[in-house]
Amino acid sequence: MFYPKIIYENLPYLCCLISAYLLAFYDTWMVYTSAGIFYSVGCLMLVQRSNYRRVDRYKDNPNCQQTLPVLVYEYLPYLYVATAMMLLLKTELAILQFLALCLMIIALRNLLFRSNNRRKAKSLF
Repeated sequence: MFYPKIIYENLPYLCCLISAYLLAFYDTWMVYTSAGIFYSVGCLMLVQRSNYRRVDRYKDNPNCQQTLPVLVYEYLPYLYVATAMMLLLKTELAILQFLALCLMIIALRNLLFRSNNRRKAKSLF
């Protein structure tokens, strides 16, 4: 089954937006569970899509030393964002909100570096 490109490309972001909406406006454990499921599905789609399209130099290099397992490495920025959103939405302490801002910056930095390293190689034609 094929979806139009505009729907297919934006579906993970829609899942994350639904999750943020649920967290921002509702306050029950069922909503938290639903928001977690939507966020997890959105992150899973983004990681799988990135792995499928990946052309960076470390993908097939056996000499590459990684300090984190691949699964942890792939999902860590999304865990940072989820933690930061929960801290921003559910706490009033200034130090925790500053921690949330730091986590958001670290996650954004990691995701930007990944997208830069995973660009398609320039072709000659």
